[in-house]
Amino acid sequence: MVNSMEDYDIFNEMIDIQNKKCIMMFEDDENFITNNILNSDFEFMPFRLSYNLSNYSLEYIAKTKELFTYYYNDKNSYKNELLRLKKHFVHFRRFPFIVYIPKSIESFENIIKMFVDLNIECVFNKEQFLKKINNNEKLILIDIDGTLRNTNGNISKKTKKVINQLQKQQCHIVLCTARPKYYAIKVAQDITANEFVISSNGAEIYDIKSKKTLSNTFMKQQDIYLLIEYAIKKKLRFILTTNNGEYVTKKIRNRNQIIIDLNNYQQQLANINVNQCMFIDKKQCKIKKAKEYVMNCNSLNIVNEIKDDDSYEEKWFSIGSQSSSKGNALKYLADFLSIPLKNTIAIGDDKNDISMFQASGFSVSVGNALDDVKKYTQYVTLSNDEEGVALFLEKVLNFISFNKKD
Repeated sequence: MVNSMEDYDIFNEMIDIQNKKCIMMFEDDENFITNNILNSDFEFMPFRLSYNLSNYSLEYIAKTKELFTYYYNDKNSYKNELLRLKKHFVHFRRFPFIVYIPKSIESFENIIKMFVDLNIECVFNKEQFLKKINNNEKLILIDIDGTLRNTNGNISKKTKKVINQLQKQQCHIVLCTARPKYYAIKVAQDITANEFVISSNGAEIYDIKSKKTLSNTFMKQQDIYLLIEYAIKKKLRFILTTNNGEYVTKKIRNRNQIIIDLNNYQQQLANINVNQCMFIDKKQCKIKKAKEYVMNCNSLNIVNEIKDDDSYEEKWFSIGSQSSSKGNALKYLADFLSIPLKNTIAIGDDKNDISMFQASGFSVSVGNALDDVKKYTQYVTLSNDEEGVALFLEKVLNFISFNKKD
């Protein structure tokens, strides 16, 4: 449910999120649970496949008999078992934010699907599970255009200041944009968020400090060739985004762009990995037909497009692989940093931000976002021209300061 600034108490909501200390774990390691979980600050809900406790020590049984144990019944249909799990949480008024499930257990796929459908983070490694539940760091992903930057393309001093303050409070501020890597790095350096950037709609995650790419999702070479052929035939401007720059069919507009050799593009691009590409033209009818062509290609995905009411002279849409999204990038980086998803925040304004809203622990849209986008977020701040990002981040900073006093 979307809440406006006037009727939503973000401060108390974030405290509620912080206080969700319930965790769930499949009991495949009695010693691990005894040494790391039972005496921790977390409320533990055991996950078992059988009522037979002969595999456990009497001491362990005594310690866990009062816990709210869930027994999975693999003879049940998926639908009925999911309902049982929901009722279990409702009955005991406890809802775990994370669960450990080893990949070796029976009915693994169905069990994982249940927790995913309930928006509970699944972890498959005990050490990673322990790191995540004890990690108080936060990961904040912020879109650039239409969110961080105002309509004049500027980022306010107030916004830069609060970002700098948050980074001193165990917060990772990461720009997550449809733009190419070189552009994302430039903006990140401007706001001193020099740790990571996510570019090309989640297709690439780059570690600025170590100058290393953490994750890349590339498009298929054959798909690239087909799209170039279409662009040539229809006389459309076509842009390919790679790790180090862009290739364009016509009209170079910055020093990071290279003209595609229309007579020899297969040889020119043979060893080039493409994260995403874009069709762009002044004629909306030509862009519409290009979209229809792309939608018939099963391996491709339209990851972003110009808003219907945008006054920009040229119309465009971006294409990526089916596995490329800002949401997947958020999950990858959270795992890399061992940060639980409940400690992640996503801030954006457009349709390509929806996947990261759905993946994050807390989602925020700016006031200028489309209504169809706002409905996917838990909170709506002011617009990008009213320093909406800064206003929300100040609330996060106040929340962190409040908890430190406690």
